Amino acid sequence: MPYKKDSRRLMYQDMDDEIEVIALFSERALKPCRFRWRGRVYKVERITGDWSSDVGEAKLHYFALVDSTSNFFQLCYDERSLSWRVAKVWVE
Repeated sequence: MPYKKDSRRLMYQDMDDEIEVIALFSERALKPCRFRWRGRVYKVERITGDWSSDVGEAKLHYFALVDSTSNFFQLCYDERSLSWRVAKVWVE
């Protein structure tokens, strides 16, 4: 179901773009703080959800978040490759 942002309907678009992320790792907790995608830096304002998924031998960690300008993203961290990706982005 699309999210509402300023009374407009948003739809998500699947992505699979590798990104650079600054994240906090502490006592089994992982929290993305900032990321660079397509030449632009996004500051994470709020994490609205997080979950993990096993895919074969890999463990993937997902984060639904809102940046400082109210854009919605889903990021994915792959424990096996130690890489981050933008999994989804919500657009008007």
